[in-house]
Amino acid sequence: MLNKRWIHACYNRQLTKLSSSKYGYVCCHSRCIIVFRLSLPAYRGRPLVGEDELMIKIILLTVAFVIGLTTAIESAPRRKRAEPNPAQKQVVQEQDEFRSCDVAVREFVQGRKEAAALPVNGVKADGLRMTLNFVHPYGESGDTPPNLAFTRGESVEERRKALNEAKQRIRMLEEAAKVGNVWYVVALNKDNPNDPDVKRNPTSIQSGDSRPSVSSVVFADIKNRCVTVYESASSSLETLSQELRAILEGRVSPQAETSAVSPPS
Repeated sequence: MLNKRWIHACYNRQLTKLSSSKYGYVCCHSRCIIVFRLSLPAYRGRPLVGEDELMIKIILLTVAFVIGLTTAIESAPRRKRAEPNPAQKQVVQEQDEFRSCDVAVREFVQGRKEAAALPVNGVKADGLRMTLNFVHPYGESGDTPPNLAFTRGESVEERRKALNEAKQRIRMLEEAAKVGNVWYVVALNKDNPNDPDVKRNPTSIQSGDSRPSVSSVVFADIKNRCVTVYESASSSLETLSQELRAILEGRVSPQAETSAVSPPS
C-alpha cells in the first residue's frame, strides 16, 4: 500500500493526490482519473519497493501534466475569425456599362457634351479590301482605312501568317459586337486648329468657312481587356447621320442625348 502524500504537478496549478492500495488516482482540475489498478499478480501480497513507487509517481506525474496542459489549451481564449466588413462587400464589383473600357471611353470624351458613346450592333468586314464598318443605332461609322499590316512580312509564309492573325482578330471583334462589347465613340471638334483641311486652305479661315469635324474611336472589350480597334483624329461631320449630328450639336433634348448611349427600343 502507498503512503498518502501530496505531490505538486501540472506546474503547481493543482495538487495531485496518490492513494489507495488497489487503484491509482490523479485529481487534476476537479477531475478524478483512475490511472492504473494494482491487481497484477506481481504485486499481490507484497509491499511496493522503492523502484515501484518511483515508477508509479513518474507515471502519475506525466498523466497529470498532460491533462493539465490539455485543459489549459482548451480553456485559453480562441481567436475569432475576422468577419468580412459589409462595406467592403458592397464596394467589390459593380460592372460598368463599358466593361473594361470604362476608363478609355471617358478619357476620350473628356467630359464634353458634344460626344456620344454608341454600342456597335454589328461589324461589316470586307475581307478583300481588309476594311471594317461599324454599325450603330444611328447609322454606320464608314469604312476604316485598309489594314495592310500583313504585307510587311519578308516572305510569303510570314505575310500569310499575319493575314490569318488579322482575320482571327476580326472574328473575335464580330463575336464581341454580338454580346455588346464594342463601342463607337464620337465627339465634335470645336475650333479645330489641327484640321488638315484648314491648314491647307487658309482662305477658308479668312472667309469664316471652317467646316466642323469629328473625332472618333472604336473600343472593344475582348477577354476582359480594352482594345482600341480604330481611331480617327478628324473626319467630316457630314459623314454622320442627321440624328447623330443633332446629338453632337446639342439640337436635341437631354432625354434623346441619353438614349444615344443605348439603342432605342
